[in-house]
Formats: sequence, structure tokens, C-alpha cells
Amino acid sequence: MASTMQTLFRMAVLHHTKTRARGAASIWRGVESVRCTRTFGTTSFLRATKPSKPAPKTPQRKPLEYKTPTRKPPISSPPNPKTNPLRYRTIPIIFGAGSLFIFSAGLAYLIITATRVADQPVPTTASAQADVSSRYDKIASSFDDSVDWTERLMGITSLRKKLASLAHGDVLEVSIGTGRNLSYYSWNFQGHGGVGKPDAKGYIKKGKVRSFTAVDKSPEMLEVAHEKFSKMFPGILGVRWIIADAAEKGVIPGPPKSANERSGNLERKYDTILQTMGLCSVGDPVALLKNLGEIVKEEEGRILLLEHGRGRWEWLNKILDNSAEGHAREFGCWWNRDLGSIVEESGLEVVNIEQPKWWRHGGTTWWIELKKPKAEPSKVGK
Repeated sequence: MASTMQTLFRMAVLHHTKTRARGAASIWRGVESVRCTRTFGTTSFLRATKPSKPAPKTPQRKPLEYKTPTRKPPISSPPNPKTNPLRYRTIPIIFGAGSLFIFSAGLAYLIITATRVADQPVPTTASAQADVSSRYDKIASSFDDSVDWTERLMGITSLRKKLASLAHGDVLEVSIGTGRNLSYYSWNFQGHGGVGKPDAKGYIKKGKVRSFTAVDKSPEMLEVAHEKFSKMFPGILGVRWIIADAAEKGVIPGPPKSANERSGNLERKYDTILQTMGLCSVGDPVALLKNLGEIVKEEEGRILLLEHGRGRWEWLNKILDNSAEGHAREFGCWWNRDLGSIVEESGLEVVNIEQPKWWRHGGTTWWIELKKPKAEPSKVGK
């Protein structure tokens, strides 16, 4: 009986304890149970845990405002390093300074030469001037290099081309020198060796020069001209090279009848006789022109000359006079001769005479076209 009562009492206590625990669970979130075992029963002690802190409220995020995107300016490239302003101007500056120096030196030379008083009267006529034609034998190999740049600068080269383009038929060039006109002729050797001048389509184009005779007093100068021509027309026939003084009568043969003819026919005359820078270098220019008049075709034949001579202004002629002797010793040419008087004394008829490009070299270059006048019929007495 006693054991039964104890059992009922324990059950009551446990029931009461569970009931209170459930009620406390609604108040307290967590419970911690500690059992104490005794002989007659069990007592439970409950200890409430500290309430946990509420979780902090997450602040509400405000929506981001929409902003129109702005274009960012392009990233500028780093500035180029400063270039040397003289980098591309060095050569022009040097060239300009050199040109200015040369011009100044030339001007100073002209002033000194013009104001210099000669110790003796300067000869201006060929009869009073020394024969310097032998000078060409010494300067033949270097002559082209010494005058080429000057002739191009002064416009002489273009005048050579124009003069040679007028040559036609049987052509004689006297005082040919180193052959500075050879590349400007309109050649036609169709009748001498079968060599012509082909055009763009390959057809033979007949030129105006049918035969060619070259004369010079200097064998060295003539040899240079012959070498030039041989390179232009290898193996060509129909050209004669004669060492002679063109002022002497009877030394120049007439035009050849064929390629193999060397002597020529004295009865035949030339269609064109050409000379450049020759009247200043021969001993007797008047005799030379008279002799040329005897071997050119009467009336229709032409003597074409491009020469050095006195200029338009007296101050310029004074410079030529004061420097004439030195120039003659160096280049074999008396450039202060009065060409107008020489032509008039020759007795040939003037077709055209002018001083081209006078603004460039003061009229010291002469362009002369002459012909042999038609002989008047002899008067028969009554």
C-alpha cells in the first residue's frame, strides 16, 4: 500500500512539473532542467535563460536614382615631343647660305674687276689679241666638266638645242670642240649605213641631217667629240672628222656623195654650217666667216652661230675687258670681241642677229644667222 502511494505521488509530482514546464515554455524560450534524485521522489528545478537580444532590423535600401549616362571625353594622347624646327630646314639653309656666299663673292669680284684700272690698254680686236687656240689641247679632257654647270645656269644649253635643231641636209660644224651639240641634231643616216632614228612604233623616222662633217683645229678636242659620237651611234658611217683651221681656204672638203667618200666634192656646198663659241677663239674671225661663205649654198644655205661677245652696257664691257686676258689664258676664248663689227666686215648677209637672254647675262651671248648673198650678174659692156 505504501509503495502504491509513493508511485501515485511521483506521478502527481511529475504531472504537475510537466504542466508548469509547458507554461513556463510559453514565457521563456529556453529551459534548463536539473534533476535532483532523492530517496522518496524527484524534484526538478527550472532556471530561466536570459532572453536573447532581438536581431537588429535591416535598414531598408532606397532605390538608386537613374541618371543619364554621360559620355566621357576621349582620353587625349600625350602631346608629341617638340620637334626641332630646323630639322627639315637644315639642307635648304645650308644651300641658301652657300648660294648667297657665291653670289656675294661673284658680285665682289665684278665690282673689283670693274673698278680696276688696267696698266695697259686692253686689246679688243682679234689682230691685237694673242692666239690662244692651243690652250684647248691642254683642257680637252676637263673642258665639259668646267663649263657644263655654267652653261645650264646661263641658258646656253637650251640655245644649243635650238640652234642644232635648225640644221638640215649636208651639215658642217666648225670649231666643234668636244662635241657639245652632237646630242641635239636630228640625225638621219638612212642613206649611210642603214641606221635611222626609230619612233615610238619602231618605224624608222628620217631626221634632217643627211651627212655630217666635223672640223676642229685641236686634235685632242676632236678626239673627245669622236668618242662621244661613237657611243651614241656605234659603227655609224657617213661622218667625217677633220683636223684643220677652218679659216684657211681649201682645207674643208665639200659634202660627201657617199659614206665611203672622204675627200668630198669641192663643187658641192653645204646646206647648213654651224659653229658655237668659235669666233672668240680663232685667230682671224673675219677670215673664218668669209671662208664659210664660200662653202655654203648660195642664198638658201645658212650659217648658224652662237657666240660670246661684248654686252649691252658699258660697265659690263669694262668687266669683260679687264678680265679678258685671264679668261683667254684659262679657256682659250677672248670674250670681249665686237661681234657686230666682225659680221659686218665679213660681207655676209644678216638673216637674223640678236642677243637672247640678255636679262640673264647682259647680252654677252649672240645668236647670228647669216647667208651668202646671191651674186649679182656681171655687167656686159656694149
